[in-house]
Amino acid sequence: MKKIIVVVLLAGLLSACTAVPLSVGLSKKNVKQAEVVDVEKTQTFENENYKLYVDTKNIKKDVESIDVKFKGHFDKYIQYVASNGRPITIVAQDKVSNEQLLKAYNILSFYLTSHKSYDMTSVANQMASNGAILMMPNGADGDKQLKESVFYGQPLYQMEVPVTGDAWYINNNYEHRDASYEEILHLVHDGGIGTMSSKGVLPKLQQTIEKSMKNALPTEKSKWGKSGLWGLNSKDWLVELSREGSLEQEYIVSVVDSYYGLWEAFKDSDGGMWGLYIAKDRAAVKEKDPSGYGTLESFLPKNFTYMDRVSPTFEGTFSIQLDPAQSYTYKSQYIDKVRLTGKLNSNLFGNERDNIFIGNGGNNIINGGEGRDIVQFSGASGDYVISQGRIEDTKGRDGIDTLKNIEVLRFTDKDILVTQGE
Repeated sequence: MKKIIVVVLLAGLLSACTAVPLSVGLSKKNVKQAEVVDVEKTQTFENENYKLYVDTKNIKKDVESIDVKFKGHFDKYIQYVASNGRPITIVAQDKVSNEQLLKAYNILSFYLTSHKSYDMTSVANQMASNGAILMMPNGADGDKQLKESVFYGQPLYQMEVPVTGDAWYINNNYEHRDASYEEILHLVHDGGIGTMSSKGVLPKLQQTIEKSMKNALPTEKSKWGKSGLWGLNSKDWLVELSREGSLEQEYIVSVVDSYYGLWEAFKDSDGGMWGLYIAKDRAAVKEKDPSGYGTLESFLPKNFTYMDRVSPTFEGTFSIQLDPAQSYTYKSQYIDKVRLTGKLNSNLFGNERDNIFIGNGGNNIINGGEGRDIVQFSGASGDYVISQGRIEDTKGRDGIDTLKNIEVLRFTDKDILVTQGE
C-alpha cells in the first residue's frame, strides 16, 4: 500500500524551486501562449500557476449587440479576443448546447496559439480586424433555415459537433461525424493564414500547405480521383474545388482529422475522411503522405493543448490513454488536459504524458497514470480536507476526489506537491 507524503510549494517561491523535479507544466519556459478568455478583471489568484479556463460563464446572450439582425435567430455567443483587442465571434442557435459552443471556442484557440515557429497571433489579429465569425446553426449541413442576410461567415452545424464524452463521441457515430476541426480550420485558413486565391499573413505556411496538396494529387487532372493520396474516387468534387480555389483548404483538413485520430475507428474504408484520404491514422499519414505530415507538424503540436471538457452526461471512467478495446480513445489519446463537467460521479484516467485534470461537482476518482500530473481545484487549499489521497471540498464545489498517481494539487493560493512512497 502506498503512503502519501504532502509537501507544500508556496506560489511565491516558484522561481526558487524550479530545479525540483516537478511537472514541466510548472516551468515558465514551457508555458504556451494562453487562450484568451473574457473573465472579470477583478478576479485574481495568489497562485501564479492557477489558470482560469473558458467556461459557461463566458457565454453571452445579447446577440443583438453583435448584429441587430441576429436577434430572434441566434441564441448566444462567445468571443475570442485577439491581442489587438478585437474579437472573433462564435454565434450559435438555440439547439447548439453550451458545451458545443465551448468546444468550438477551444478549437479556435488551439489553432490560434503559436505552437511552432509560425506567429498565429498575427493570424488572430487579421481575422479579428476583418470581423471573422463562426456561425453554429441548428441541424446539419443543408438544413439551413436562416435568411442570407443573417447567415454569413463560416458555418459549423449543431449535428456535426460531438462533445467529448457524449454518446456521439464515445460510440464514434459517423452520422454525426466531428466537423469542428475542419470548419474552424477553414475559418482560420481563409481569414488569416491565406490561400492560393486570398492573401493572408502567413504566406510561407500557405505555400507549404499548397505544395503538399499538389503532391497529394496526380499532376495530370485526367487522373484526379483515380490515383494519388487525396480526393480518391471524387474527381468531380476536386474539379469543383479547383474552380472555387479551395483545394488546399480541403486537403489540409483531411490530414488534420487523420493525424488526430478522428477516423481511426471508421470501419467502412481503409482511409480517412470517408475514404477520400489515403491515411486513416497518424502512423499512416507519416508513412503514406510524408509531405502532409511534415506540413502539419510545422505549425501544430502532437497533442491538443486546450482544456478539453467532458460532457456532463458522461458516466463512468473517461480515459485519455490509448486502449483499442475502447475505440473512442483513438481520439482521446491526444488530450493532455481534461475536465469533468456537471455533477455525475465520473472518473478520469490519464496517459503517459504530463496531464492537468479538473473534476466536477460530483465525487471523482482521478488516476494520472504515468507522467507528472496535476489536479486543479476550485478554491484555496484551506477549503479542503486532504488525507491519504482523499480530497474533500468543505464548500461543496468539487465533491470528494480520490487521487492516484497525482504529483501536484493546484489550489488558487498554492500548489501542493505530492510524493508517493511505499
